[in-house]
Amino acid sequence: MKKILLSAVAAMAVPSLAAAEVKIGVILGFTGPIESLTGPMADASDIAFAEATASGLFLGGESVVGVRADSTCIDSAAATAAAEGLVAGGVAAIMGADCSGVTGAILANVALPNGVVMISPSATSPALTTAEDNGLFFRTAPTDARQGQILADMVSERGVTEIAVTYTNNDYGKGLADAFQENFEAKGGTVTISAAHEDGKADYSAEVAALAAAGGEELAVFGYLDQGGKGIIQASIDTGAFDVFVMGD
Repeated sequence: MKKILLSAVAAMAVPSLAAAEVKIGVILGFTGPIESLTGPMADASDIAFAEATASGLFLGGESVVGVRADSTCIDSAAATAAAEGLVAGGVAAIMGADCSGVTGAILANVALPNGVVMISPSATSPALTTAEDNGLFFRTAPTDARQGQILADMVSERGVTEIAVTYTNNDYGKGLADAFQENFEAKGGTVTISAAHEDGKADYSAEVAALAAAGGEELAVFGYLDQGGKGIIQASIDTGAFDVFVMGD
């Protein structure tokens, strides 16, 4: 990721060689359903920027600094506004975003019209593969089209023939659930139910009851660790509805 990111920034920063500092926007969900994950992601980018600066080789000795902004993961309007602020502040490129929905919004509304390179470490929606990007969008995580295929292979190889599926109600969750179902059914398996769940609820007993009623040897949970995914699993264990779970990234 570091080589791709710095190459992209170098290409975008050529007109500003006289500047002593190259800014890179780091837009991640510092608040929202994956905030426990984004701190280390941002810290990793800081390490890459520091190494590039310390080498003295980046654009003849320019320094690289990260400028952070909050994508929220779930609010496309807020993420777009945050990205617009980064561009207005003079960033040469953007590392991010994280969640697929806000990443697509930033790409369409900010990066594309302003000609700014984006590199996401975690946006995995298959829809981003075919999104209009004019060659400006990259990602280091594989698409969920591939993840769904691998998960279906693993489940089938264990002899599972029926499975219930629940997913967080956004682009990431639906994309992964659809990819998994398509591949699992192509192998002769049956998805008894594929149901979205909302994040931020205190009680997921109703969702788990519906999943259990549909049946299935196991439950695939494509959700967030800090939000609905955790709640679905805990409610399943508490009620005895399911005791074997399939999870994605």
